[in-house]
Formats: sequence, structure tokens, C-alpha cells
Amino acid sequence: MPSTRGSVLSFQTNLESDWPQYTRMNPPVANANQTYWDRTAEDYDRIFPESVVGKVQRDAVWREMDKVFRPGMRVLELNCGTGIDAVHLAGRGVSVVACDLSSKMIDTARRRLGTTDVGEFVDFRVLDTAKLDSLVDGAPFDGAFSNFSGLNCVQDLSQVARNLARLVKPGARILLCMVGRFSPWEMAWHLAHGKPRLALRRFRRRPTTPTNAQEAVMVHYPSVSDMRRIFAPDFRLRAWRGIGVAVPPSCLETFARKIPVVVGGLARIDRYISRAPIFRSIGDCVLIQFERMRG
Repeated sequence: MPSTRGSVLSFQTNLESDWPQYTRMNPPVANANQTYWDRTAEDYDRIFPESVVGKVQRDAVWREMDKVFRPGMRVLELNCGTGIDAVHLAGRGVSVVACDLSSKMIDTARRRLGTTDVGEFVDFRVLDTAKLDSLVDGAPFDGAFSNFSGLNCVQDLSQVARNLARLVKPGARILLCMVGRFSPWEMAWHLAHGKPRLALRRFRRRPTTPTNAQEAVMVHYPSVSDMRRIFAPDFRLRAWRGIGVAVPPSCLETFARKIPVVVGGLARIDRYISRAPIFRSIGDCVLIQFERMRG
């Protein structure tokens, strides 16, 4: 497992003062953090999915998901949060088993599903990512995905890779959206505000000591090369791209809300540059596509 990690406790969003001091990059993944994420569930959608930046970045991920997961497929979602992605896929005729450690997140997801007419396509379950092997009886799946960086908070990605290898069909695709290693937007923002520790947190090689252990979530920043190694030999890397290359990260949401037209223009630029060498390495997140190798 890569050693690059740090504390998520102080992920400051620089939004309005009533916004909680946490970000959308940390879906619940460990029992020690369940209470914390249960507490964030009520405000989670307001913090990122309903923000200007969140909507633009999610649309970019959805375009890739819609190419990979087709109507009639049955896929597995890890760290589903409030169920936005599962409901989106269900609306396209894709069946989803969506899992999250937080019972409050799942409650919110089920309420969301209840307002739609696609309930038959989604099965929300309270399940720790570390315990995916309990789904073996329901395998095989036609694919799997994890959106917006839940896997950055998983302590043993090799275990996740082994479990997914047992759960998906040979030839199946898995899409993993994770926090990137280098975001110039974020670095410039925090350096301009005299916060070098936050500016360099993605490069941190050792975990920091959290100021409040009950609310601390350790986050890893594996590179694409790390992920390729971890998921081999059962999976091969097919492609990867940056998410939020020209589009700013959530720490600039206050400004993004003032200039949504500009953000839309930056999103169009992203469509052209997010797969290009160098550019794809400087996104807020990175979207990695693996394929299950045939035995």
C-alpha cells in the first residue's frame, strides 16, 4: 500500500462560514469513522454534489460511466454516499448494488430513490468497503465503480482489488475516481492564503497527528502507477483521465458560484485536455479505468 497519506480532518473548503470543515472526498470506509460520516450525511449533498464545481466534475465522470455501463448491466458501487450515481445509472436501465458504511448515507440514498420511478433497479446496502467479500453469493457483476475518492480513505486497496476480482466477470470494467496527486489550482489557492501545509498535503509521505481523533480520517494519495501495481495481475489499466483539470477544485466554490459561465467554459476545455499527457496528471481527481483479466 502506498505510504502517501495525511489527515482529512482539516480539509478546508473555503466556502461560506456555515459550511462544515470537511469535503466530499472522504466517503465512510472504516468503523471508527462511521459516526463522523453519519453526521455529515444530512449536509453532504449541499457541500459538493449540489455545488457548481461538484455538478461540473460529476458530469465529466457520468460521461465516462455512461459509455462503460449500458442498459441491462448489473454493476456494483463502492462508497455510494447519498446515491446520486446509482440513481443516475438506474435511470438509464442499469441495475446497481450500491454500498456504503454509513447507515445515514444509505437512509438519504433510499429517500432519494423513493422520489423516482427506478426503485427496482437499485439495491442500497450498508456495507464497509473492506467487507466486499460478503457479496460473493450475488456475483458476478458486469462491472463496478467508486466515485469521488472513497477509495482514497481505504487502508488496504490490495484487499479491495482481490475482492473485486472475485466479484466481477472476466472482461468487466471498473471505474475508480480518486483524489489526484497534484492539483495546481488547490496548491495556488492555499499558498496564496498562507497555508503551505494544506497546499502540499497531497505530497505528504507520513500521516499527520489529527487534532481530534474521533473525527480524523486518514487519506492516501496513490498515483496511477501505484494503482496499476495494486490491481495487477487480475486487472489491467485501460485508460485514465483527469477530472477537474481546468475546472477549479471545491476550495474555490465561492468564486465558481459567482462565475458559473466561466466554469462552464473551463469544463469544455477539460473535455479536450483531460486525457492528454501531463494535463491528465494535474486534475483535482483522476478517473482510472481497469479491465478484469480473463483467467
